[in-house]
Amino acid sequence: MHKEKSLIEIRTSTLSEGINRLDFTCQARDFEGRRLAEAGFTGAITVTVTAKKSDDEIAVTINTSAVADSACDRCLAPIAKVLTGTLDLFYTFGTSLEREHDKNDEYRHIEKSTEYIDITEDVCDTLILSVPMKMTCTNNPDCRLFSSHELSGSREENEAPQAGQQTSWQESLEKLKKSIVN
Repeated sequence: MHKEKSLIEIRTSTLSEGINRLDFTCQARDFEGRRLAEAGFTGAITVTVTAKKSDDEIAVTINTSAVADSACDRCLAPIAKVLTGTLDLFYTFGTSLEREHDKNDEYRHIEKSTEYIDITEDVCDTLILSVPMKMTCTNNPDCRLFSSHELSGSREENEAPQAGQQTSWQESLEKLKKSIVN
């Protein structure tokens, strides 16, 4: 865990009993050294925190939303997707639940006198976990594996083009071959 200044924190003394909503907006560059740039996050990050405070705990729900820039895993075309993530955390004050949830990362014990809860790392983890394993184009007819039946509505996804017909990517490949030979 980084010991840097907190970017996103919940001030527990200002929370009232019941449901509290907090909104944060920051830039990905503010999270320097926290792997967000490697995951493709370069712009604004929106964080909505819902904190439900009771006598013995604070239940926190973190919702993140940010645009991730990447390349299509199929055709390498640049794409940008809005990625969202959610994380639920429970900060308990009492000791009875402490033993029950020692091995559960979602339950954390804090003192009643704690003034701030730093959720910066939790926000980073939520953003990174929101990145899909594969990023692919949608509605891009130039992607060579794009299913053309979505455009025409008649041809099956795995059906080959008619004899003598070339798809746009095949035409591009032929042009590239000719330019290399010349």
